[in-house]
Amino acid sequence: MLYLILLPVLASLCLIPLFGERKIKSSTIAIAGALGSLALASYYLFAYFVKSVVESYNWFLGGFSLSFIGNNLTLSFAVLVSFISLMVLIFSVFYMKKEQQERYYVEMSIFILSMLGLVLSNSLLLFYIFWELVGVSSYLLIGFWYKKESASAAGKKALVITRIGDMAFFAALIILFIGLGTFSIPSINSATSSLPQPLLLLSGILILIAALSKSAQFPFYTWLPDAMEGPTPVSALLHSATMVAAGAYLVIVMSPLLAAAGLNIILVGVGLLTAFIAVFLALNHRQIKRIFAYSTIESLAFMFIAVGTANTGGAVFYLFAHAFFKSLLFLISGVFAVLLGMQDIYALKLKKLAGTWVMIPALIGIISLAGIPPFMSFFAHLSLSAGFNIYENLLFVIISFLTALFAFRIFFVVFNQRAEEKLEKQKESYIPIYVLSAISAVGGLLMFSFTNIIANFTYVLDGFTLIDVLAALVGVFVAFEFFYRSKYPHFSMKVKSMVSYLSKHSYDSILSSIGGFVVLVGALVGLFDSKLSIFYDKLADGSLFLSSKSRRLEDGDTQTYILAIMVGIIAIFAVAAIYI
Repeated sequence: MLYLILLPVLASLCLIPLFGERKIKSSTIAIAGALGSLALASYYLFAYFVKSVVESYNWFLGGFSLSFIGNNLTLSFAVLVSFISLMVLIFSVFYMKKEQQERYYVEMSIFILSMLGLVLSNSLLLFYIFWELVGVSSYLLIGFWYKKESASAAGKKALVITRIGDMAFFAALIILFIGLGTFSIPSINSATSSLPQPLLLLSGILILIAALSKSAQFPFYTWLPDAMEGPTPVSALLHSATMVAAGAYLVIVMSPLLAAAGLNIILVGVGLLTAFIAVFLALNHRQIKRIFAYSTIESLAFMFIAVGTANTGGAVFYLFAHAFFKSLLFLISGVFAVLLGMQDIYALKLKKLAGTWVMIPALIGIISLAGIPPFMSFFAHLSLSAGFNIYENLLFVIISFLTALFAFRIFFVVFNQRAEEKLEKQKESYIPIYVLSAISAVGGLLMFSFTNIIANFTYVLDGFTLIDVLAALVGVFVAFEFFYRSKYPHFSMKVKSMVSYLSKHSYDSILSSIGGFVVLVGALVGLFDSKLSIFYDKLADGSLFLSSKSRRLEDGDTQTYILAIMVGIIAIFAVAAIYI
């Protein structure tokens, strides 16, 4: 049964607090849970191969039906999440030796549980429940070092910005249920023609906002670089197989609805804009984890573009490839953080790391990031761009050049000088790094079998493929000249200055203008509100004054009432005599 995939993680949530550090290490329990999840997910993938098995559960008697689905796509994602989680948890033994083990592994287990539940959900309501659990667990892990002000602020920022998408998702959920009477994802996607066009468009826009915020796309991308305040293994998991991948996965599973709503062109436009912003920001930063964060934003933008070009298979394949090489790169940055205590690439340059054991895995990860053959990401790029038109291909070529430039900037700066002493090597650190390196290097050879396992996708080998690879190689050459051989320092400084200006002023100026307009409107509304309050205060005072005066007429004296009647009658006759 599919829900058993979640039980090993649930077991770790129960056992870790029970045993803590007294009898069994919490890391051992968490790793065993992830390993159990991987084994069960692999078993179910084999058992349900080319099938689609749905398991439904009633939420309260006569309530909503919540269902999980097991097919090639969902179970492949479950295997991916479990495998990456296992690698990250093994690395965490090395990285988190001096930290609060029990709390860390409980929160990581919740994180893994949330994503496993999300990818297996067949009900949009169940999807939303796990979507929220992903957000909460990421908040806890990003702000893990909560006594550090920047980490606490980063966790809050991630929670607040992604909350915009959460509310949009919830609103879409209500609209779709009212319009179609079901939470079933396949039923919703197949019944889009039954929805009135305004409701279809509105629900599609709300789902798109939810995905954009969770996957840190424009204009919601600012929370993701700040999320690097969390432990590096958290970053590796968050950027590869969980959290940010949840938005891309939502776009993939709801792609029929988005296409029916006519939002594909927006997916492409936002994706291209986000990719350009991300590469410029990556060129401007020195902190290696932040550079990788911007590269994640770019990679997710590629997936949005692929879905927008009706190529969900290419998006799925690239998501898989990205999970392996991005987790690899983050784990390598974790080695630098633990053994050298630094993340600045120019500070790492002084440590003379060329020839150390991390150099070859780092090169594999960097080449994968740049999409250079014959590694797995090159084949992912082929499937990604299969649906591009000539304009999208041209823009993709430019992005490929810039991606290779900032990726190899990291490599040529960090590994600039030959090492004079060996870098410490521990099995908890090198085992997951070597495994991920091997998959990133040779995984592309499995591409044809992936066609049958994950999704139907196509790939194109044409002139643009060659141009794309040449553009990436030119980016490598420029990075070598600028950052390894340090040639043309004046030109490189001008380029850096321009990139810095663009990254600092373009988006910030837009936000500042919007913020200034909002402040102005707020000030005008506040002024109007204060004047209106004064008016109502005066009106209330006048009413009180009149009531105090008129109260004297109601004194209960019969003679006063007779006098008032007589005065009224005389007044009526006087008016009648004058006008009649």
